[in-house]
Amino acid sequence: MTDGLPRLSDKLEPACAASLASCWLPAPQALDDGAGAGISLAELDRALAGRELADWLPPELSRAVRKRQLSFLGGRLCAERALAALGLADAAVGRMDGGAPLWPDGMLGSITHHGEAAYVAAAPASAYAALGMDSERLARDSAAESIRTLCCTAFERESWLGDRADTLAETLIFSAKEAGYKAIHRLAGRYVDFSEFEVRELDWQSGRLTLAPTAKSALSGLMRPFAVRFRRAGDEVHTLVAEREPLDSLADGLAR
Repeated sequence: MTDGLPRLSDKLEPACAASLASCWLPAPQALDDGAGAGISLAELDRALAGRELADWLPPELSRAVRKRQLSFLGGRLCAERALAALGLADAAVGRMDGGAPLWPDGMLGSITHHGEAAYVAAAPASAYAALGMDSERLARDSAAESIRTLCCTAFERESWLGDRADTLAETLIFSAKEAGYKAIHRLAGRYVDFSEFEVRELDWQSGRLTLAPTAKSALSGLMRPFAVRFRRAGDEVHTLVAEREPLDSLADGLAR
């Protein structure tokens, strides 16, 4: 079951809507045959200073902390901006029971946010078979240690983490798997653990890596390896999966 949401942009008072001009950020990744958007959550908070956000949000977020409310609002505003750029000026993004975005018929999209910004990528479903994006702040040392322990396979630890003194590789692997999970979630129809797929190839110069299912994963034999584009911008790491061709028999295989 899903519940549709009206366009948040239409619910903002004119004064609030006008102040959004200072909030927008460039899309972190170029998307052929699609559109993207970004928004500064700090600027959004200033634009909406003194206003309660609950009237613009689904009921389950009415008592959430303001930071969580801003993340949701920022992501949905970005989604509406990206859809408008694709010719759907009146389209809104709904919300499924589990909280996942419900995109208009015929559209694919992905929303991501961290403490300071929200970003969106959207495209016609006719152009891409799978779409997922993620943005992360560079992990602190303690978080990087958790990523190495909980999110990385033995192959990844041996291949990509051994020689770096910073936390960029850990952040990248985490972000790439988040983008990968978002890209395949609607096909897999279930939660996919970080241990079920891994970074097999990594080219820092070209900004591309390859994710593939591990040998012990239920995805093995059902999902082909797929590419993830990445870039670093200051202390942010951005990852994007934009696959035009079907990921083999994933949907049919996991549905059985």
